[in-house]
Formats: sequence, structure tokens, C-alpha cells
Amino acid sequence: MAKVIKVEFPNKCIGCELCIMEAQRQLQIVGLEGALIRVLRNKTDKGVGLEFHVEVDPRINKLDIKKITSICPAGVFTISEEESSEFNQ
Repeated sequence: MAKVIKVEFPNKCIGCELCIMEAQRQLQIVGLEGALIRVLRNKTDKGVGLEFHVEVDPRINKLDIKKITSICPAGVFTISEEESSEFNQ
């Protein structure tokens, strides 16, 4: 069983992008080009404040996901076990 990172609490995201910077550091890439995590900003329906939408590329699971999860100050991510099937190896 493989460990995978999941966006468990997207409503907690504060938009700091520390998760992105940690993933890019592990990939040894400077900048946001080709980032495996994307944090997108949305205006709320009420027009007050912001909310953020977090997208995660499945390739991120090849990195140190424990470090990415622990760097998030808001606790947006969790690590879970995923069963591998014959089609998903």
C-alpha cells in the first residue's frame, strides 16, 4: 500500500504557498513553473475575504510528502494509505 497526500481540509488554506515552495525545493526548481501543487484564489460569494482552492498533481507522491504535510501551517493535507490495484501500479 502506497502513501498518498490528500487535500483533506481545503477550507483551512490561507494561501501561504509554503507547500508549493517545499515541493519545488525537493524538485530543485526555482519558481512556480511546473509546480505539482497549485493554490488558486477565489472570491467568496459574500464578496468579503478570499477562499483558496488547492490542486495536487498525483506525481507529488514520489516526493517526501510527510515534509510537505508538516510544513503547512493550516493543516490542509493528510497522508493516507492507498491500495494499489493491477491497473494503478
